[in-house]
Amino acid sequence: MSLFTRIRERRSVSPASPRSAWEDEFSGMVRRTFSGKKVGRETSLQMISVYACQSLIADGIASLPVDHFSTVGGRRTAVAQSPRWVRQPNPFQTPYAFWHRVIVSLLSDGNAFLAVIRNDAGVIQALYCLHPQDVQIEEGAAGDDRYRVSGVEELLSRDSILHIPAFTVPGCSRGLSPLDMAREAIGLGLTAEEFGARFFSQGTTMAGVIEHPGTPRPDEAKLLRDMFKKTHAGIKNSHTVGVLTGGASFKPITMTPEQAQFLETRRFQKAEIALLYRVPAYLVDSSVTSTWGSGIEEQNKFFVDQTLMPWMVRIEQAVSTFLLPGQQVLKFNLDARLRSKTKDRYEAYRTALTNGFMNADEIRSLEDMDPLPKKNGQHFYMPLNLAVVGEEKKAPEPAPAAPDVLDEGSPPAPVDSTPEGDQGNQETPNDDQHGT
Repeated sequence: MSLFTRIRERRSVSPASPRSAWEDEFSGMVRRTFSGKKVGRETSLQMISVYACQSLIADGIASLPVDHFSTVGGRRTAVAQSPRWVRQPNPFQTPYAFWHRVIVSLLSDGNAFLAVIRNDAGVIQALYCLHPQDVQIEEGAAGDDRYRVSGVEELLSRDSILHIPAFTVPGCSRGLSPLDMAREAIGLGLTAEEFGARFFSQGTTMAGVIEHPGTPRPDEAKLLRDMFKKTHAGIKNSHTVGVLTGGASFKPITMTPEQAQFLETRRFQKAEIALLYRVPAYLVDSSVTSTWGSGIEEQNKFFVDQTLMPWMVRIEQAVSTFLLPGQQVLKFNLDARLRSKTKDRYEAYRTALTNGFMNADEIRSLEDMDPLPKKNGQHFYMPLNLAVVGEEKKAPEPAPAAPDVLDEGSPPAPVDSTPEGDQGNQETPNDDQHGT
């Protein structure tokens, strides 16, 4: 059976299975924790903080555009004609749905396995994200691992299966599952949620024991217990007044949720799951205030740098190294997510334009605008008052001053014989005098 046939059969199988592959007790995927809860890959999503962290990361990355670049000559230029699988990995899924499934596989199982479908010439036609539990790794001595897919007879090489691991340990090719590592923490969180739900559905506001002064018969004790439970158990009977007859008395003995630190336990479990996925706690628990940055832009950058970036780099490097030819790379475009306010953005554009490292058409393309007509937006500008260090223009030399001593052979300077005191009384001859 070929790999493509196997994928097509998996798509045609009805999902109405009584037990998911991730919930297969015989494969050891579901284990009972010390808190008493059974925790598996899908039951973990019942804990809201786990679901929130996975959806934050998966939605954040899957919603980004994917760019295809060439790095020939040390310069990164966009590839004019990208393969179809770069724009749409396969004919049955949108890019968002495909990358979302890849990231959820990494967040849940710690591994993502992409089936690479090629034509007879070896050219990639499509990519499919396989169920991680359907793939087993047979490790090679030199890292040349082989992959055994459920339902496919032959072993598959890296040409047919692209393996993207998450957290790995030395000597093991398969990544560790974050949910397996946090099984006890998730079990405690699910137990706390069940405790709170049962408290509101079954708890009594006067929890304790009923003491009777006499020796009631068993049927009388049972009747007294049932009547008390009927009138005081459940949320509808909260704060009702209890009436006991026959000298019986009620003594509370159980701890309240506050005494048992129920709320603190639930809050701590949320923060612990956020720590597992390196998601800022304020994004999971609304009662936590952010201590990072002074605005939304700084907090968003922190989330991108510390949470999203490692997952994106894993995918980008794996696809670029093993699926793209030569020096071509695949990049998730973060500009859409890190887009700042309009005023700050325009000020940055002005700096880029006046310093000559962006032109008007490049700026307009970032704002989803058409280029200027007649190629008027392709000019680069630079300040005229700047120069390269060491190549400054020298100031013109001043004209030589007149010598103090006359050179030999020079005509003598005219001597003014007018007395010093009569200079102001000299008369200037007029035209009439010269005429006569």
